[in-house]
Amino acid sequence: ANWQAGWSARKKDYCCQTAGRGCPPAPGGPFDCNAGYANWQAGWSARKKDYCCQTAGRGCPPAPGGPFDCNAGYANWQAGW
Repeated sequence: ANWQAGWSARKKDYCCQTAGRGCPPAPGGPFDCNAGYANWQAGWSARKKDYCCQTAGRGCPPAPGGPFDCNAGYANWQAGW
């Protein structure tokens, strides 16, 4: 997915804060929060989810409601949006 280039700054900020998506990567640490992100819900351990949510805003539980659905079309945003 190319959310980095395809999402507006406002959507990145919103989705990072509310859904843990669209966040800039965090350098260093015990886990690579970019590795396996496309399948983080099923593929990451609870420790990696917790670490990446706290440090990179990735792997966080989705927040209900809001102006954007940060999961809709994320994996295939280029063709779907």
